[in-house]
Amino acid sequence: MLNIIILEDQAEQAERLSQMLKKYAEAHEGFSYQLKLYDRSIPFLTEYKCDADILFMDIQVPDMLGIDAAKRVRQMDNRVMIIFITMLTQYAIEGYSVGAFDYVLKPVRYEEFSTKMDRACRMLAHQNTSMTLEVRTKEEIRRVNADEITFIEVSNHDVLIHTDSEIIRQWGNLKSYEDKLAPVHFIRCSASFLVNLKYVRAVNGSTVMVHGHELPISSSKRKEFLMALAQYKGGSR
Repeated sequence: MLNIIILEDQAEQAERLSQMLKKYAEAHEGFSYQLKLYDRSIPFLTEYKCDADILFMDIQVPDMLGIDAAKRVRQMDNRVMIIFITMLTQYAIEGYSVGAFDYVLKPVRYEEFSTKMDRACRMLAHQNTSMTLEVRTKEEIRRVNADEITFIEVSNHDVLIHTDSEIIRQWGNLKSYEDKLAPVHFIRCSASFLVNLKYVRAVNGSTVMVHGHELPISSSKRKEFLMALAQYKGGSR
């Protein structure tokens, strides 16, 4: 079951989207969802629990621009699929700066809506073969898709989680992440680094290139690391 949120200040538009979701569910066996509606950004952001799969956002809600609200969402949740609702394509294009999945133009037509939902559901099905981690920092609780993590390192008593766009710092140890992430192709290249094999670009002697970072391969981990990499690249996924 998908958790879906609609942030739309116009009651008629919100109801229109709600009815389209209902129609989509009736036409697609096995599709089920829970829906929450908001007409203002601030109450939504205050209550958001990082538990949505799809977020439909009006790009021009009165109390906060949708782009600004989306930036706040992205600070908490890297995974949720954002679909902007707008009257002008030029505004929708701005959405890609915050990792928006897509946009729909007002007035929303069911055919376009259904196409967007098909794409979103296919993408979510693919993502769900990965794993989502709950990361507790000093400031907040974050939800991070393991597929977005390039590597994790330990520094003193901190764990640094590297993604394509940021580094998340958390107190802890690498062993707990190694155990959790083993099923989704993470392996240590040394005592201090846990690598997502998806992002390995090259191995050069005693180092490995991971998403633009050169990391050491220790002699004690070398054999196991290279075997795991060969199996992954060879298609054992």
